[in-house]
Amino acid sequence: MPRNVTLTPFFRADGDADHRIGPEQYMAGFEDEDGDPWGVTVPLEPDDVESVVLGRITFSISMEVNGTLMIEAEEGGDAVNEAIATSGPQARLPLDEVVRTALDPELLVMDDDAARELRALRNRLATALRLVDQALRTTEE
Repeated sequence: MPRNVTLTPFFRADGDADHRIGPEQYMAGFEDEDGDPWGVTVPLEPDDVESVVLGRITFSISMEVNGTLMIEAEEGGDAVNEAIATSGPQARLPLDEVVRTALDPELLVMDDDAARELRALRNRLATALRLVDQALRTTEE
């Protein structure tokens, strides 16, 4: 008697991938109910997959009132934002940590006009502090 097997399509990153740098390849194919692949499993290059998937999503950065910056996807549904949220600590960073990273001396020496860029940063931070002070006064009234 022939055996019926239910196959489900799968698409996933190579299981040995380092989450900090991403997979070396993605795998696509069909698997049975036990998760065993059936037939041909197709390896796909990350550049090919990611340009198609990420190219259709607009990302934005938002900030909580406490100064935590968050990456959010404007399209792609809740699954994309859930994936971002569970991707690790880089999905949510305190503002001061982002500034500290940007001010790394090794990065500053690579900037042709670091002094001008630092003055621009200082002006933006001063404006931001004025806005925070104004909001504090409003909430304390």
